[in-house]
Amino acid sequence: MKLPEPQSTFSKLNNLLYLSYLPCIINTAIDISLFDILSENKFTLSELTDKTGTVPHITKAMLNVLIAIDLVGIEDNRYVLKTVAKEYLVQHSEIQQISAVQRFSGSAGPFDCLSDALKGKGTTFNAKMWASEQAGLQMGQGAKAGMLQDVVSFISSLPAFKNCTKMCDFAGNIGYVAKAMLEVNPKLSAHVFDYPEVCQIGEKLMTNQENSHRISFQEMDIKRAVSFGSGFDLFFASHVLYEFSVDDRLVELLKKINRAMIPGGMFISNHLVDAVGGDHHITNTMVELMTQVMGYPTHQMPESVIKSALEQAGFGRFIVQPPNEKLAFPTLLLSAVKIKEV
Repeated sequence: MKLPEPQSTFSKLNNLLYLSYLPCIINTAIDISLFDILSENKFTLSELTDKTGTVPHITKAMLNVLIAIDLVGIEDNRYVLKTVAKEYLVQHSEIQQISAVQRFSGSAGPFDCLSDALKGKGTTFNAKMWASEQAGLQMGQGAKAGMLQDVVSFISSLPAFKNCTKMCDFAGNIGYVAKAMLEVNPKLSAHVFDYPEVCQIGEKLMTNQENSHRISFQEMDIKRAVSFGSGFDLFFASHVLYEFSVDDRLVELLKKINRAMIPGGMFISNHLVDAVGGDHHITNTMVELMTQVMGYPTHQMPESVIKSALEQAGFGRFIVQPPNEKLAFPTLLLSAVKIKEV
């Protein structure tokens, strides 16, 4: 089945919807007296969290949102209150409008527990939150808003792709990317690695579908990623490397991937980076805050980080496609070739 080609961009609508989370974030900042404290002076992150009694990394993520919407600034590594916040969001301001702001409270969203998370009472991240049929189908449907088309276009444009025969889709959920790649390369077979619960759902949903005989699901503990087997000439990793990049496990993981690939094989990364502009910048700061409130370390990986790790793991000859700002969540697409054994 040919992928549909969107005639409009979902990113504009997505960015508008994300703005609906702002009242909850602003009201939480009011609740922890953030604006009141910053009205007194400029503070470093450490000084500010001492005064608010909040967790530094989540506080920083929230401050990044407030900077993106121009309520807070940063000067010489110190946070400073912007005029609009100083006038309307500080308790002792003669023209404060806190009651009006609090009417836009919002609820039943990902930031309902933001205050608790800031105080260090956050939840433990559930790595298997996508291990349901509904979640898998929602992810697959969401990918059709442009991400899937972008990935297929990028990979299929690489000269070596037409000769690829064995693909690994690491943390590939129900296999929607793998399935799309099979449709543009009749010689390709795909192996989707994910948690056992996810693989069982993927196998069920793939039954009797076109090309189902060319997809297999391999059960794996994603956090440990012990072994991928061997013989892959195409390896795809999407939105899965973030955690590995923050605790010094990324090079080790990429070396395992290297050993699973043939010489000259292609590694493809599809991840959010920390450098996007316009309305996407506001959305990305909220995604990062949401991620940390959920107990996951980050949902961004700078281009320099993935490139450096790949070079240490025996990869090179990079081809990079910058984030496509027509997409709801613009990702950096990067291909690298296995140039040596490790």
